[in-house]
Amino acid sequence: MDVPRLSELIDETEVAWLMSRYGPSRRLHISVTMNEAEFAYWWQKLVQQRNRRGEVVLAIQRTDGNVLLHTKSFYPAGLYRLPTGGVLPWEKVLFGARREAKEETGFDIRVMRLAGIITYHFHNGGRHMPFVSYVLLARSDDIQPAIVDTEEHISDFRFIPPSQLRHIAETLRQLGGPLAGWGAFRAPPHDLVADALDA
Repeated sequence: MDVPRLSELIDETEVAWLMSRYGPSRRLHISVTMNEAEFAYWWQKLVQQRNRRGEVVLAIQRTDGNVLLHTKSFYPAGLYRLPTGGVLPWEKVLFGARREAKEETGFDIRVMRLAGIITYHFHNGGRHMPFVSYVLLARSDDIQPAIVDTEEHISDFRFIPPSQLRHIAETLRQLGGPLAGWGAFRAPPHDLVADALDA
């Protein structure tokens, strides 16, 4: 079974347009060692089903500047992070961002800035695959988020000052055991958003 190349996941023409309108922004490359279960989850989506070409990471701010985090029913108690959602193979990043925001929070967002693009090298034993995250800053009206897609298992939301984002990143990096790889994967976007907001 062929593993997609990174060049198949990223449309550089689209990236140039995003950076011209919402950037310029940083590009990072990170290698993440995943456990068998986590790697298998992404292998199914990227290699077997090929039902996404990456994801959006959404830093949604209210007018007071606070940023939305969410948690899921199966996360460790007290662990919150920025919402994320898949970009389908045939859709543009901005369309995916607006769709995922609506599905996961009920918000109609206004994208304000591209905080960065992270390309990943996921590996487990001798297997590996690429992945890409588009980290976006967005605004919403001052309404309460709502759980729209129950299949996402979102159990709560909270808003935090941007100054707390680096603490969230560090908490994710310090996860051990079977969550270590997931934490290493989920931490970097929080630092990029903190950098973009000078928090």
